[in-house]
Amino acid sequence: MKVTMLYYDEDNPLLLQQQVLSGLNQSSKGRVIIPNDDKVGKIIIAILDGEVKVLNSLGDRAFAAFDLEKQIAFEGDS
Repeated sequence: MKVTMLYYDEDNPLLLQQQVLSGLNQSSKGRVIIPNDDKVGKIIIAILDGEVKVLNSLGDRAFAAFDLEKQIAFEGDS
């Protein structure tokens, strides 16, 4: 089975990421079994059937409009 996992990295929980996993098994209750190695360091948000491309997500426009380097330079000047 091929799925797309949506998750936040524990070290960078502001950026939604995705990973396509294939060759997975399902439990007797129909849930996809994600290998432990693919779970480490991640906050899993959703498991989607098949290969999915996220076009937009919460905060995309806000992050694009916010220039972090300028903000850091401004704070350092005070």
